Amino acid sequence: MRERTAGTLSVVFALMIGCATYSPPKAVDAPDYLVRIESKTDGNLRVSAVVLSAEESERTFGTELAQKGIQPIWLEIENPDDQEFILMLNSIDPGYFSPSEAAWITRSFGESGIDEKVLYFLEQQISPIIAPKSTARGFVYTNLDPGGKAFGATLVGDRDVRRFEFVQEVPGLKMDWMHVDFKNLYPHEQIRDLNLDELRAYLETLPCCVLGGDRETPGDPLNIVILSDGLHILATFVRQGWDMTETTTRGSVWRTIKSSVFGMKYRTSPVSPLYVYGRHQDVALQKTRGTVDERNHMRLWLTPVTFEGGQVWVGQISRDIGVKLSSKTVVTHRVDPIVDESRFALLLDTAASQSLERFGFVTGVGPSTPASPRRNYTLDPYYTDGLRLVMFLSQGTVPLDKIGRVKWEVPPGPGDSITLSPTND
Repeated sequence: MRERTAGTLSVVFALMIGCATYSPPKAVDAPDYLVRIESKTDGNLRVSAVVLSAEESERTFGTELAQKGIQPIWLEIENPDDQEFILMLNSIDPGYFSPSEAAWITRSFGESGIDEKVLYFLEQQISPIIAPKSTARGFVYTNLDPGGKAFGATLVGDRDVRRFEFVQEVPGLKMDWMHVDFKNLYPHEQIRDLNLDELRAYLETLPCCVLGGDRETPGDPLNIVILSDGLHILATFVRQGWDMTETTTRGSVWRTIKSSVFGMKYRTSPVSPLYVYGRHQDVALQKTRGTVDERNHMRLWLTPVTFEGGQVWVGQISRDIGVKLSSKTVVTHRVDPIVDESRFALLLDTAASQSLERFGFVTGVGPSTPASPRRNYTLDPYYTDGLRLVMFLSQGTVPLDKIGRVKWEVPPGPGDSITLSPTND
């Protein structure tokens, strides 16, 4: 009996191996995903890109890339210049996959024809060397970002460096920022362009805090300001490991619960709505650890002012360190009470991105101490020196030793920092 069972299993196994043979898909002259292509130019150089959905990836490569966490980006780089450019693949995704790696990871059980698969994936990859007066086309195999993707493409030439940034919706999940009509958020006549002194005065007169879910109760402090257009903000922080958040739906709430209960990582988990300018956040980003119980998250609102023609965003950043019961929302996150640490972590993250041109601090939040703490909407205490971090982002690369400082307020030094003492919380 055992011999018959073993023989039967051997036959089944052999049949499985024989049936699973990789065959490259037939080429299509005009793939459907090209209708979503987005193009950017810098001088004569033109870069076009589109992120593939899970279904488009499977049709294009004949294998399920998304299930293995791989997301192809199709690129076309037109270089009519007389200099050669090198495409920095790690500027698109620091952890991008090689063609062989993507082919091997996505193989099915017993699949044969792996050599043909590797060759096909290699042929589809874009060449990182863009010769003078030429056009290069092909894919980069990046890590999966469901719903929406922000990425940059840096090209290094003989004489200069060009950087291109993209933020694209991917068919599937809906990210919260996609529902905001940024062009019509404010009437054009209400938008004021400010100089540096006027900017400081405006930021110092903003409310201290966001409003909670009831739109009346003060919540977390408005402790960050970022000067840059929205696409650049998203691309800058995504390169540093931040993820965009999903719209709150029944499905995303269920995935959040599973992440918390079963310890599963959920990079795009939605965040609760908080309010400034009479509306909930325009953009939310987060950097998760193992689960949604531990994450840094920030909410941003576009302001009705500009600085030298560029957008000004005000926001709130804090760190979730666990979960707790709440009288307002039943279950909620426990927020790190030392909110200035999250603010400082963001400054370090932005400096590391080499996109920080200069920074400064303004008043407006108001200080609080362990002896007299303020509380957010879900009644977590927090302590702060009362300052807002203001960061000016650059479109170019800024080395750490070239970052400037705006001489406004000076945060307390180590000797003047808040001394924490036990509280009743």
